[in-house]
Amino acid sequence: MQAHIPTMFMAIILVGTVLALSVGAVADRSQRDGMLYWAAGLFLHTLAYVCFGLRGQVNDFVSIVLSNTLLSGALAVFAEGMYAFYQSKPPRRLIWAPVALVFLIFIILLDQLSARILIGVLVFMVQCLLALSFMWRKRRQTAGRGKYFLATGIAVMTALLALRIVGVVRGAAAAMLSLTQSSLIQTLTFLGALISLLLLAIGFVLMSKERADELNQILATRDDLTGLANRRRLNEVLASEWSRANRSEQSLGLVMMDIDQFKDYNDHYGHQAGDECLQRVALAIQSSAQRAGDLAARYGGEEFVLILPDADINATQRVAESLRESVESLNLAHIRSPSGRITISIGVAALTDACFRDPDDLLRAADAALYRAKRDGRNQVQAAPESFPSGPHARVSAKLVQLVWRPAYESGNRVIDDQHRELFHDVNALLGAMLSERETEEVAALVQVFIADVAQHFEDEEGIITAAAYPGAAAHAAQHHALIDKAITLASHFRAGTLSLGELFEYLAHDVVARHLLSMDREFFPYLQPQS
Repeated sequence: MQAHIPTMFMAIILVGTVLALSVGAVADRSQRDGMLYWAAGLFLHTLAYVCFGLRGQVNDFVSIVLSNTLLSGALAVFAEGMYAFYQSKPPRRLIWAPVALVFLIFIILLDQLSARILIGVLVFMVQCLLALSFMWRKRRQTAGRGKYFLATGIAVMTALLALRIVGVVRGAAAAMLSLTQSSLIQTLTFLGALISLLLLAIGFVLMSKERADELNQILATRDDLTGLANRRRLNEVLASEWSRANRSEQSLGLVMMDIDQFKDYNDHYGHQAGDECLQRVALAIQSSAQRAGDLAARYGGEEFVLILPDADINATQRVAESLRESVESLNLAHIRSPSGRITISIGVAALTDACFRDPDDLLRAADAALYRAKRDGRNQVQAAPESFPSGPHARVSAKLVQLVWRPAYESGNRVIDDQHRELFHDVNALLGAMLSERETEEVAALVQVFIADVAQHFEDEEGIITAAAYPGAAAHAAQHHALIDKAITLASHFRAGTLSLGELFEYLAHDVVARHLLSMDREFFPYLQPQS
């Protein structure tokens, strides 16, 4: 089949002009997606065909040298557009050297038709193959189908150039340059040129649109300030991981955290400093999401959530405690915090064979554990008791990470602080005995020692706060008596076999030590005189 060559030639110029103007009209410099380069490339491609069409009406420099140089320049500008799209630094010497080479070759070989066509076509093919090679390397960074249109357009152009080499070898060089005589090679060349032009324009515009859609999707699931996943993305992933964990009978860990006294931080340092604090903490949280399936999200305000697929409660606690230490080690000054720096409180929960009905129930359990962490002194990790497998030692490990003495707990009174530290030590010793599954009588003996130490501490403390003229000394002493009485009762139930080990330990560690020593006792701290 042979077509009317002048009509096809004019169609290429007309289509190229419309595409160049259209792409240029929709290009946005702020997007930095290479669209302006692509419009410029289409314009140079069209201009090259205009110069081709003036053959016989203008001198050979314009119709031969300039036209081929413009065509090579169009390919170079297309390459610039590709590098801009992928936000890569373009190798400009490699990109623009072929343009200078074409210019020199066509000047030197102006009177040698076959040689200049053959060498020129080879240079154009190298430019096309370099573009295809770059696209292949970047194929995994490109979403959608636009890249296939673009690659096909470049491949068609390369095939047409190879066809021209065949024509030169067969001695049809002069026929390929004629704009009046129709031939099979001319027909295929101009038809292919028109198709490739459309594919190049459509492919690149589609690539840009698809990337913009992908970016919009990312923005729709990301928190603007911290870069973490937003609440919408959190809900999607939590629901998905919940279903997967239930199907595969795997565990699922959830960490919920809150920056301690963040409102006071904002009030003192200002909202800009508050935003920077959120970003620093978010970066620490993101660093804790080390596995591919982990998700760090901003839950709202100064609250964050970490989803840990395939993590049981012990693994979740380890991640949480490491995260707490990481935030504390940032050493972000917080003059209104007891520790003098930014800290976080953390609640953890994990899906087990226990009792969570749905993802929201798991989230509520972590939130309740977070509330206990804040209530019991902040800068600590609390675990939802339901997260532990059933059994006598299940709830014991929930309190392990809390019983760590920190300077922020000190009252300033040497006697009280020494006894508080000793009670922490006693509780941890009791915990170790329980986790190592020692005999009931041995554990019961440790319980009795602990209760005796607590009773002695309460007696000494009452004397100190009475001497310090603490107004609530009598009420505080009444609390002591109530705590000791209940501890003695629970210990007797444990020895009788009517109370589990976990329930007894939870009362001693949580109610007596964590809640009373770290919360109730703080009420009389201002009345004490520091001792050396």
